[in-house]
Amino acid sequence: MKELEIVKTKKLIPPKNNELLWRYFDLHKFLNLLNEKTIRFARMDEFEDPLEGIPLSALITYEEKMNQNLIPKDTTLSQLILDQSLFASLPILLQKKLNQIHAIQLTTYVSCWFYEQRESMAMWNLYSDSNGVAIKLPYGKLISQLKETNFNHHNIGAFYSGRVDYQNFKTVSPYVANEKSKIPKVALRKDSSFSHEKEVRFVVRIYNDTQKIKSVTSGNLNLKDLDMKVVCHPRMNPWKKENIKSLLRKAGIENAFQESEIKLR
Repeated sequence: MKELEIVKTKKLIPPKNNELLWRYFDLHKFLNLLNEKTIRFARMDEFEDPLEGIPLSALITYEEKMNQNLIPKDTTLSQLILDQSLFASLPILLQKKLNQIHAIQLTTYVSCWFYEQRESMAMWNLYSDSNGVAIKLPYGKLISQLKETNFNHHNIGAFYSGRVDYQNFKTVSPYVANEKSKIPKVALRKDSSFSHEKEVRFVVRIYNDTQKIKSVTSGNLNLKDLDMKVVCHPRMNPWKKENIKSLLRKAGIENAFQESEIKLR
């Protein structure tokens, strides 16, 4: 079992134990949580943002080579990560940085949570539909169980949690002294265009992995002890809510059901 490290900086203090984390699910992911009682950590290269997990040194190298006109004009770092056909024409140092990014993304697994104390219509629109649900639970309850968890993979090199620092990658100066110390883990840096996600992340790093599995899962959670609440989408039909209540009764957590506080026309 790998011990959970709580990452904090002067800027990004971890949530208080009684503060809430949210996950907005489609129905199938929620059913998987009830049936398996585990948390899935998705591999970073499965995320939509190709700039996930980029180290500061990669930003520096990209800016330097762009300023030296060694990269095709108007070519973004995202394009270089996604388009392998451009790779051979790039400077060797930048090729190394791109390989580093790919290696990080292929060995980093993340569970993302929305850190907010109220329900969010924006998150419903982004991550669910009228059949979906959200779960909310106290940060301290989740931490206490994940500290004791075992994973379905035995080669865990690091396991940590922290709030994401959103930076404007177009304007942040990579040359500022001690910039690295502000974001000690690359999986906790994202471009500010994703700042609406307000993430707290739980991150697993797997070293020397030859399997390239797409996800890892936590050990079994005690759903009752999580003090979890299950909120149905504001547009969910009443009879579908009854089905959710039935699922919760079968799981032994019938008191977890909670109506949405958002009322729509």
